Amino acid sequence: MKSWPTKKSGKMKIEKLAKIFVKYRIYPPKCYKVTTPVNIFLKDFPDNYYSKDLKKFISFQDYDPEKRGADLPWWGKHYFDERKEFRVMMVSQDSLSTDAGSIVLFAHLISVIENPKQYENYRRQLTLGNFSFTSWDTMKEILLQKWRLNPDFLYITDASKVYNINSGDFDAELSQKLLEEEIEFCNPNLLILLGSAPLKLLNSHLQYKEIVESKKIIKIKGINCVVAPFPIGRGRTQKSFKKKIEIATKKIRACLKN
Repeated sequence: MKSWPTKKSGKMKIEKLAKIFVKYRIYPPKCYKVTTPVNIFLKDFPDNYYSKDLKKFISFQDYDPEKRGADLPWWGKHYFDERKEFRVMMVSQDSLSTDAGSIVLFAHLISVIENPKQYENYRRQLTLGNFSFTSWDTMKEILLQKWRLNPDFLYITDASKVYNINSGDFDAELSQKLLEEEIEFCNPNLLILLGSAPLKLLNSHLQYKEIVESKKIIKIKGINCVVAPFPIGRGRTQKSFKKKIEIATKKIRACLKN
């Protein structure tokens, strides 16, 4: 008789993930005000699995703000259960990048938004800068259609997330340590690094230009890893952008087949 995953196992993993972040104190509850993406999402989609997971996750972040906060990671509905499926962890550019941080910030909409009107109804309630439906929809199309990723088994996070106290600059050492802990905990079958920032953080000896144009799949922490140019915004201004995207696409699809 087939054994299905229990809700209890998923909740325990959310708790363990939350406790990893507690050490870095980057998600103080006081930062989640009425018009923040988190609160708007919880209000508009209270029954969504991510809303329920977030409440559990944030409940462990019991501390006052002492440094600049970061965008919360997003995970698919079944990423942390016991289903034996292919899991992908995607690391975006640093959250200070003009368009990069929005990928993580708006990833939670993947499972609930289907058209521009729904997207605008959500976005107009926010007080932060505009991340257009076109950019969001383009990114969604690349992830789900071009790269054929399964959103239920996808985890998305920013690269550097830990800031120095009373500063807008990242603490590189702690940011690297946190990202490495995330990778170890999430234990993906494939890592996708968007742009040069996450590659530099995880392995400063590798050259982005060489890796992104190579047809070979590299290893990071013993995990298959594909480095791709950032698919929207300024990423498109890179020389040979389309060629690099196609190289990444072939490598990602090859990993998904194996």
